Amino acid sequence: MDKIQLRDALMTQLWRMYRMDIMLYLREFLVGETAMLEVIVSAEEPLTPTALSELMHLSRARTANLLRTLREKGYISMAMDSEDRRRMNVTPTEAGISYLGEKHAFLEKYFDMYVDVLGEENISGLTKLLKVTADSESALWEKFGKLLGKEGQ
Repeated sequence: MDKIQLRDALMTQLWRMYRMDIMLYLREFLVGETAMLEVIVSAEEPLTPTALSELMHLSRARTANLLRTLREKGYISMAMDSEDRRRMNVTPTEAGISYLGEKHAFLEKYFDMYVDVLGEENISGLTKLLKVTADSESALWEKFGKLLGKEGQ
């Protein structure tokens, strides 16, 4: 295959993967409420809305909307910092931790089914290839960052 055929075949398969049900469940952990809850639960200390905006690369308005929704659902609490009353601290509630745990459990079961269907050899090969792909990101930016309009990603 030439380079164009390789590129097109890769894009076709990635688009097919993107439309798979498993990707719907994974995307939930990358954007939106579940992603923000994941960041909040994983934090070693309470986070501020500003810190969440920066960590998640979201606008302050989008962050405020997500926090409002999570608070309405009872998954987080927000309280003024005892040392700096201008600062709000965001922490997960037990309900939020439980909800996220259920999401994780479902995703793990789903991936267990993929392991069963694809088998150990295929999963091992796929995992190695995905690692090579993820590890190559910095090399891509070093080599082509200027062409892509970004440097040092």
